[in-house]
Amino acid sequence: MYNMTYLLYRNHSDNATSIFFYTGNEGRIEHFAENIIFAEHRYYGSSLPFGNESFSDRKHFGYLTAEQALADYAEFLTEFKCANPKLADLPVISFGGSYGGMLTAWFRQKYPNIVAG
Repeated sequence: MYNMTYLLYRNHSDNATSIFFYTGNEGRIEHFAENIIFAEHRYYGSSLPFGNESFSDRKHFGYLTAEQALADYAEFLTEFKCANPKLADLPVISFGGSYGGMLTAWFRQKYPNIVAG
């Protein structure tokens, strides 16, 4: 996997009941929940699958799809839970607005084994 940028806002309480995965829209991350992750969509910001070559060849733009972004999110969350054993058993609740809301709906539909709601 390429180096995807993500933000993590974590309440260090041991009482966490869920991991909230924010698929995007405008909003301050700390206003939402106790354990929240925002993973940057591929081809935005510094999340470039082909590094500096990401925009230099038209063939790379075939990877700028919602389906590919969902696969990135699924892989990221799987790796994140493995790296954070205390959070591994918590359900993931995905949410977002506008395009992020569409990503959330598709994410839940395509990866019900990763996203609980």
